[in-house]
Amino acid sequence: MKAAVTRYIAQNGVRVYTLPIEVFPHFWGNAYVLVGNGVATLIDAGSGLGNSNEHLLAGWAELQSTWGERLALADLTRIIITHAHIDHFGGVQMLRQHTQAPITMHPLDRRVLTNFENRLLMAAKSLHLFLQRAGVDPAEQQRLMQMYLWNKDQFHALPVEATVEDGTLIDGLLEVIHTPGHCPGQICLRMDEVLFSADHILARTSPHLAPETITPNTGLEAYNRGLRAIKRLQGIELTLGGHEQPITNLAERIAALYASHQRKLDQILTLLKMAPRTVAELTALIHPRVQGYDVLLAVEQVGAHVEYLYLRGYIRPINIDAESDERMSALQYAVF
Repeated sequence: MKAAVTRYIAQNGVRVYTLPIEVFPHFWGNAYVLVGNGVATLIDAGSGLGNSNEHLLAGWAELQSTWGERLALADLTRIIITHAHIDHFGGVQMLRQHTQAPITMHPLDRRVLTNFENRLLMAAKSLHLFLQRAGVDPAEQQRLMQMYLWNKDQFHALPVEATVEDGTLIDGLLEVIHTPGHCPGQICLRMDEVLFSADHILARTSPHLAPETITPNTGLEAYNRGLRAIKRLQGIELTLGGHEQPITNLAERIAALYASHQRKLDQILTLLKMAPRTVAELTALIHPRVQGYDVLLAVEQVGAHVEYLYLRGYIRPINIDAESDERMSALQYAVF
């Protein structure tokens, strides 16, 4: 059941509305509408799949009927996409029927929208290579690739009118903080005491990470850099994520995220001290009950943590030599 639109009035008088959207079946996201100080800004747009567009439009109608905002979609002054995952940008195709507000995002994610089909092909090839080197069974590789590509042909390339970098001040209101890891060009946005944290910091779960060997500027090393950037912020009283509930104690949540990833790293090191293993073997031990698309997410997540340990010199591949075919071999890792 769709939740109601909620409102928060920031210290600068800007009205912040949270629009709950079912972005995938039984998986909910948040879009945000900022009204005041000369702007009408939408942050993220849902997936455009299933009920997503319906919920976005229903939320907009609720701004008018429940909250009294005299605002049409055509009045939007800007659409900000926090990162280029389809549950955050897919709805822009529908929005283009109602508004010409400039789409704004970080340049490292720009190509996903402007060159969608080509980028999808490149990402799929990199993912397939990762699954091979992770030691995933060939039949399982095919199944996971089919799930990865499911429904992605429903989106087509769109122009991005504006890009922003770390430190940019959007419309004199929103400070951009570049927080890669979950996505190369993910950004968080600060407006005085409010932080729009995208998927970088969520109230209950840790965002999904994939190895940088699949896509540059992802992975745990990049994610931790982004966490450190957010940790340095002072005066944040309310954090609004791309999913889940608001966060009122940002420092506590960041500490919990650090601890969660350290537990995962320690678990992998413990398993590798017992015997050399591939990423697929580690995933089967760490996540023995995952099913469906969660299998792909689990392999990528474990792969991101293995990559972090390798880059920092805690583990090494033991079955690689000058004569081996690195592209096809399943790598086994062991501790030094």
